[in-house]
Amino acid sequence: MEMTITETLKRISPRSAFAYFDQKLKYEIGPMELKEKIEHNHRDFQLVDVRSPEAYREGHIPGGISIPFEEFLMRSPEFSEDRDNIVYCYSLTCQLADRAAHWLAEKGYPVKMLIGGFEEWRKAELSVEK
Repeated sequence: MEMTITETLKRISPRSAFAYFDQKLKYEIGPMELKEKIEHNHRDFQLVDVRSPEAYREGHIPGGISIPFEEFLMRSPEFSEDRDNIVYCYSLTCQLADRAAHWLAEKGYPVKMLIGGFEEWRKAELSVEK
């Protein structure tokens, strides 16, 4: 007996969704969790701003270093091999952080991505360095 597409989706969707979100949550960090890490001086991460140098100069998350995505290959020695490299870009719709995280993971670096990027950090009214 063959199942319809709807029946198949109902059957596998919860399991697939759980597996997807379980993995996804391991590689993301929210603005408030990052704020706590910064305030408590945690040393288990390196914060990487993948936006343009101009955007970085206009304001960035405290402690973040500027490594624009276009410079990843030549600046790869600057990435941490033993701490999470937390990457962020402009906003939720910006794919630079996704590409950066993918590149870092492919090269074997530990990586997480800031949910919502710099825009969500600002919306939460968190501190910004210039």
